[in-house]
Amino acid sequence: MLKNSILNARTILFIIRGATLVSKFLLIVYMARKLSVVDLGLYGFITAAIFATVYIAGLEHGSITARQIINCKDFLCKQKTVFGLTIFTLIMFFLISPISYLFITSKVTLSLDMVILFFIIVYGESYSTEHKKILISLNQPVYSSVVDFIKSGVWAYLTVIFVSLNIFNLSIRNILFMWALSVIIGCFLVFIKLIKYYGMSVFATLPSIKTYGRQIYLTLPFFVTGISLIVFELSGRFSLQIINAQVEAGIYTLYSGFIFAIPLFVWSSSVAFDHSKILQAYENEEVSKSDSLIKVMLKRSLLICLFLVAFLYFFFDLLLILIEKIEYINYINDFYLFLLVPFFHIIDSHLYYMLYTRKRDKANALSSLAGVVFLFIFQYLTIDLYGITSVIFSIILALIISIVLKIFFIKKNMIAETIPQ
Repeated sequence: MLKNSILNARTILFIIRGATLVSKFLLIVYMARKLSVVDLGLYGFITAAIFATVYIAGLEHGSITARQIINCKDFLCKQKTVFGLTIFTLIMFFLISPISYLFITSKVTLSLDMVILFFIIVYGESYSTEHKKILISLNQPVYSSVVDFIKSGVWAYLTVIFVSLNIFNLSIRNILFMWALSVIIGCFLVFIKLIKYYGMSVFATLPSIKTYGRQIYLTLPFFVTGISLIVFELSGRFSLQIINAQVEAGIYTLYSGFIFAIPLFVWSSSVAFDHSKILQAYENEEVSKSDSLIKVMLKRSLLICLFLVAFLYFFFDLLLILIEKIEYINYINDFYLFLLVPFFHIIDSHLYYMLYTRKRDKANALSSLAGVVFLFIFQYLTIDLYGITSVIFSIILALIISIVLKIFFIKKNMIAETIPQ
């Protein structure tokens, strides 16, 4: 009976994440067909700025909170943990968003309504992203995926439908409006699920500045690791736009929309399901069981990745024909090179888990940071000459460096574990 329920839950998870993944593919292809290559590049720049702001504002505080809530022995502890994260997210939003806005407006001009939409999306994504990590730790991966589908999938489908029915025109402003509306609904769903943790008694025990300072210090390794992955994913949109390679920026936006949707799908349909089991096994001092779960998860994730990459390899050129813009077809060899990235991305994220369960957060941060440093150096030296090829190759090499260092730290830690204390 238990196995059947798990199978059903996992199947539901796959369906939901699959529908979300298809929506991302559908929207990016539709935009590539309807918008100019330059406009698509501008959209990529704005979305990159939004996601970077969301991540910096979140400071990966949800990761350490997700680990803390598993260790809570009573309900009051869980209430304080959730409420503390909510207040922290709100404070960081007010601190970081204006800086991000100034950066964006120094590069592009935004109307007042687009600025408002920008702030709504940033806070909504920040709240939902960090609090969904708690939902996963509370064994709610399916509900978390439903939220993802609503705030990342439904609006994409509706946008395509509304434009096709001539309800409104396809523009960056209208896309941001649909996104903002869905994010608001997603936040509401997360809040409703966690509402019991917002008891009135918690308001009288707000965390002190000193407590937040200590939590930020503990969160920094998570932040460095996470911001490194954000850099891997978004650096191309910034770099190509900054050197004024606007056409290549648009091409990269289309390509990356497909490539980085794969690790996201794998994480939500595979990793999220086993997240709490892996942590609990290690906390119960069942180290071999925790490592075995990660290895099984890695094999499953790579198989899913292989299927999706193979699909794109054989059918992506047909999608480009439907888009009817020669610019995208001219760079198809770069896309084939790009197809290597999801494999390295997934291997890196699973090795991250082996260090994460052992609380070797600094080792995770150091390995990811080393990859980012190399990425910046390589792009700086080559992007003017090789453009989008430089961006893709730098991501691959950066991930390889991160993987090699993580393997080194894992082996070093395993040796230490075998030495009697």
